[in-house]
Amino acid sequence: MFPIRTPSVPSMRPSDRLRVGFCMVALTWATSAEATPNPRSLAAGVHLMAVRPAADIDPRRRTPVVKAVEKVAPSVVSITTEFTQTDLFFQTRTGSSEGSGVVLSPDGVVLTNDHVIRGADRITATFADGRSYDAKLVGTAPELDLAVLRIAPPATDPPLNAVAVGASGDLLLGEPVIAIGNPFGLGHTVTTGVVSAVSRPLETDDRVYQDFIQTDASINPGNSGGPLLDITGRLIGINTAIYPQGRGIGFAIPVDRAVKVARDLVQFGTVQVPWLGVDLDDIAIRTATGRRIAIRVTRVYPDSPAARIGLTADDLLVGIDGRELHGRSDLNAHLAAYDPGRSFSLDAIRSGRSLELQLATTPLPDRSIDRSIRAIMGANIAATTERRGVVLQQLDPRGSLAQRGLRAGDRILAINGHATPTVEAFRTQVGRVKSGHRPTALFTIQRRMHVVRVSAAL
Repeated sequence: MFPIRTPSVPSMRPSDRLRVGFCMVALTWATSAEATPNPRSLAAGVHLMAVRPAADIDPRRRTPVVKAVEKVAPSVVSITTEFTQTDLFFQTRTGSSEGSGVVLSPDGVVLTNDHVIRGADRITATFADGRSYDAKLVGTAPELDLAVLRIAPPATDPPLNAVAVGASGDLLLGEPVIAIGNPFGLGHTVTTGVVSAVSRPLETDDRVYQDFIQTDASINPGNSGGPLLDITGRLIGINTAIYPQGRGIGFAIPVDRAVKVARDLVQFGTVQVPWLGVDLDDIAIRTATGRRIAIRVTRVYPDSPAARIGLTADDLLVGIDGRELHGRSDLNAHLAAYDPGRSFSLDAIRSGRSLELQLATTPLPDRSIDRSIRAIMGANIAATTERRGVVLQQLDPRGSLAQRGLRAGDRILAINGHATPTVEAFRTQVGRVKSGHRPTALFTIQRRMHVVRVSAAL
């Protein structure tokens, strides 16, 4: 397990905040191509024999757990990723890692964690019966650590079994749960436990996550992305993280959030986050109880939800729906569980004075994307015939791109690492940044034979 280097979040009590490690990282390795072990060597002969009921089994042995596993195991996949790495001497090495996933729909949609497939050149999904398929990436939500894959079995193969989706909003402390996954490459392993806590905040190496399910069902490296089930075999969470300093402490993303994100990624290619109408930055503030992270409003868009309730630049957002906020990522994670149009209660601070505001969100309007491109970036863009980025035709010298040294004729190849081969893709990525309430982005720029990365406002 990699060490966790975590900026502290002083406003969270030590008893409330846990520093966690993702379940998969200890199973990631990088070796030379010649020495790379077969990533499926451990799992190849380890199938869930329990999912094959025998007629002579004493019916008393078929407990609710056994019935749930028999029902769900055909929906669980072991995920193997293959990737390449280049060292300081420009030598390329291959590596692989393993995780888990679960089939959400019979047409091949598979839900897993973003950290399971991040950076993968090839993704393979293997079922308990040994069937194995290449998986294509549909979309990711890195801030929520979720990713959606799609597999396409031949028509001659048996149909896919989708997991039954439950609910995470009414979980009971102490109710039994079941985890199925691929720990340490031991494919389709079953463990059981109970719901230990709900709405648990977790601190990782770069952010604070909110509202996780805590369980004492054994979760180990390789379980990431696998299902957490209730006793009836319904999906209630996606196993994601462990507390490396203790045993019996695992965490899962609630299914209500996970399935909403998966639906958005399949339908739109990105998560539909309710838009507040502002750009935001994280800052540290001092309160009566010590230092904490707050969210500073850097820009309010005209005729936006925030403008309509009177939010102004330099207001601080410190809470939503009655709970503390610990940064912009935390806010976006909370919003991502809901569809645009929902109203939220915001706790804000203006010039030292506390405010409580009701804000009705909207989807991000196209005019805000247009304003970002024309008024803030000061850019007029056009497609390229070879679909390699968009070209800057004209630049306003007062715009953020010109201020960062860009010129007409430069090409924008990507925004925040996401390719922009067409004008439509460029607008999609700008919308993705603005939906996340970010004031800046990292642009990948090509000028003649040179490629550089530039941070600029948008």
